[in-house]
Amino acid sequence: MVDTKKAVRLSFVIGLVLAALYFLWLVRSGLYPFILALLLTYLLNPAVCYLEQKGFSRLLAIIFIYIILFAVLVLGGSWLVPLLMKDLESFARDLPQIMSKSEELIYLLQNQYQNSALPYSMRVAIDNSLMSFERDIQLVITDVANGIVNLMSHSVGLAITPILAFYLLHDWREIREQLLTMLPGHWRHETVLIAKDIDKVLNGVIRGQITVAIIVGILVSSGLYFLKVPFALLIGILAGLLDIIPYFGAVIGATPAVTIALLESPWLAVKVALLFLVIHQLEGTIIGPKILGESVGLHPLSVIFFLFAGGELWGLIGMLLGVPLAAVAKVIIKHCIKLLV
Repeated sequence: MVDTKKAVRLSFVIGLVLAALYFLWLVRSGLYPFILALLLTYLLNPAVCYLEQKGFSRLLAIIFIYIILFAVLVLGGSWLVPLLMKDLESFARDLPQIMSKSEELIYLLQNQYQNSALPYSMRVAIDNSLMSFERDIQLVITDVANGIVNLMSHSVGLAITPILAFYLLHDWREIREQLLTMLPGHWRHETVLIAKDIDKVLNGVIRGQITVAIIVGILVSSGLYFLKVPFALLIGILAGLLDIIPYFGAVIGATPAVTIALLESPWLAVKVALLFLVIHQLEGTIIGPKILGESVGLHPLSVIFFLFAGGELWGLIGMLLGVPLAAVAKVIIKHCIKLLV
């Protein structure tokens, strides 16, 4: 009888969770302000807790952090936004010329090997590869342009994100207690342990990797600006975002920069490739180990698998989210097995 009650209760909880997940899936297009607010809350909460330990009330600590954040955004934005807008305008103006130069470069390469002694089948294969490369360049440029347009179109949601994060930061303890009271009593301790393990895993993936990405973005933008590569700031921001992807992020982030530099001159492309190689070595040997600390607890083969799986399901966003979601799922499954056994 007791086992039957436990089975019914477990089935009810699982059904409730599945129904909630299905509802969230249905309204997923309107959830981005809440997701960004949760991310902002997660990033700012350690600073708020630190100020609380120093004697601040939680409300004053949040207000103080927000003032600092707002000042940094205003001061940085007043310098950064005009440069970024200048790069965007130049990119939009030069896009037809960039595509024309790309086609000229591919045509030149085709002429070089078509007149060579290569077998016909190999020349056809190279032709197909070059055509595929040209399509990939066009897709990357289109994705960047669409991403910028989508960012502008979601400006209202982005504007309310700090407000949502403020309420989450202020009421987080009450929200946590209410969520715990919804669970069966004997599950609460294990749920707290799950949350702590997830925080431990995500600390490196989210806080650490974002910090590393910002540093990489600054180094790339500065290096490209010094080398006089067009759209240095835009490429640096893109490289920083893509650096979040383990293993392949550095290569994917370097591709647009090397391509743009190659359209200027082969020697500039070599220098840009060397720049990315140096930055990648600095990240791997000094920056990453100092900031990230412990790994996400996944074998490198698992990381690569979830990168490809995420990319296949959701494209670039899937590659960004595949590893952290897999790490969180591993923690949850491990604790669920302990609860059910």
